[in-house]
Amino acid sequence: MAIIFTVVCLGVWLGMTLPILLSLVFGLLKPIVTADNTRISMIIIAILIAILDGYIGLKIFNNIQFWLEKRKR
Repeated sequence: MAIIFTVVCLGVWLGMTLPILLSLVFGLLKPIVTADNTRISMIIIAILIAILDGYIGLKIFNNIQFWLEKRKR
């Protein structure tokens, strides 16, 4: 049950933050993205942002879960 809760929370986190982060990063790095004709840089940037956002989401979830368990006792 805890794994399902973790996956749902991480999915909600990524669903809310990933579009915002991608918009900001591609807006800031527009010269790099438009200069690359193959668009490989866009794929690499998107993958890095998704991995970083997932890592941050897991860290936040672990802190919240630790706080809830501490509060429950």
